[in-house]
Amino acid sequence: MKLKNLYLGIIASAFLFASCSSDDNNDNIDTPLGAYDNGILILNEGNFGNPNASVSFISNDLATFQNDIFKVVNTTAVLGDVAQSMTFSNEKAFIVINNSNEVEVVNRYTFKSLGTITEKLENPRFSVVLNDKLYVTNAISQAVTVYDAKTYAYVASISLGKTAEKIVTANGKLYITNAAYGSGSEVTVINPANNTVSKTITLEDGINSIEENNGSVYVLAGNSSKSKLFKINTSTDTATSIESTTLKGALNMDIDGDKIYYTKGTGVYAINLNATTFSDTALFSVKDSSWSTFYGFGVIDGKIYSGDANAFTADGTVTVYSATGTVIKTLTVGVGPNGFYPNN
Repeated sequence: MKLKNLYLGIIASAFLFASCSSDDNNDNIDTPLGAYDNGILILNEGNFGNPNASVSFISNDLATFQNDIFKVVNTTAVLGDVAQSMTFSNEKAFIVINNSNEVEVVNRYTFKSLGTITEKLENPRFSVVLNDKLYVTNAISQAVTVYDAKTYAYVASISLGKTAEKIVTANGKLYITNAAYGSGSEVTVINPANNTVSKTITLEDGINSIEENNGSVYVLAGNSSKSKLFKINTSTDTATSIESTTLKGALNMDIDGDKIYYTKGTGVYAINLNATTFSDTALFSVKDSSWSTFYGFGVIDGKIYSGDANAFTADGTVTVYSATGTVIKTLTVGVGPNGFYPNN
């Protein structure tokens, strides 16, 4: 009798252990939040003057791919004319539609449309969310327009009186590049507490990229005489820099891990975050496609994504490379692939 009870106790303990182990394993399962979680969103701007902007999706393992996901989910809706950029806030994605003067709001994981912002937008370019406020740069009004990121209601406009282009947030502040199309040397700093300009930082002509990393702001400028990389201390809003007069006209800065990537001509380059000099030795080079080369560029988890606009005469091509230039994947996407956004 005692042996029988002991045997039953062992069986019960085994079931209890298995149940607990199962629960523990379930806690470690990363359940997707929607069909477009755990992947990269590819923004395709479309042809200027035509409402054929689109978004493509590729999973992190590059095994699952789908084009025009906004249309797939929102079958009667049109994304619009020139998808310029995209930013995330919690479960939302804000897609800036440049020539339509709109910001389309979707659930970033399901891509279901949640609303459209139109008020005070005049050729919107880039956006960022800080403290539940959406800040959008506008080319025509040369202003940053502010919206409630939850209700999408217009809040205010911050006039810059100069080019308002790319925007990032760092240390509770906003940093806006006053540069576009290879011209411009300044970065404007905005205090969001009172929506006023707190400082203008003069750097180098040819600003084309801005990134936040670990509380610092990095700015890349490239022109016909040099390339210059700035690191802005966001406590003092002062900058230090490195430059090269042999590697001129660097573009497309992106930061991935502890490396800063950039392009020059058909080449892809990389330096460490703490580098004191530029590298003028390319990791690899891509096929020359005139001005369509690197129309979109991004580095995500060590993979390098290149978007070729194919001169806007056909659908775009995205090529995924290893860090040494081996082609991992080639995709036919929408017209004018201009950006890559990790969606995890």
